[in-house]
Amino acid sequence: MTSEQRTEVTRAFSSVKVEPVTNVSFSVNVGTVVPTTVTTLHTCPGEVVRILRGLPECRYIVVRDQIVIVEPSTRKIVTVIERRG
Repeated sequence: MTSEQRTEVTRAFSSVKVEPVTNVSFSVNVGTVVPTTVTTLHTCPGEVVRILRGLPECRYIVVRDQIVIVEPSTRKIVTVIERRG
């Protein structure tokens, strides 16, 4: 993901209100599989799907102050973005 895409994705998520997950038992890093104990993966906003073309499905969770984008069929983390604002 380019820095421009990262900025666009951050902007697209700026108006999204999702309750953050604060008690996680997994490392928030690209490639980590999100355990099934995390039951809700939210659908990414349309703008994010457009920016991340090539990712057939886009789901996410918010962990503390980070937006964690997950590939739903494998539950692998594909990118982590610091949430601002």
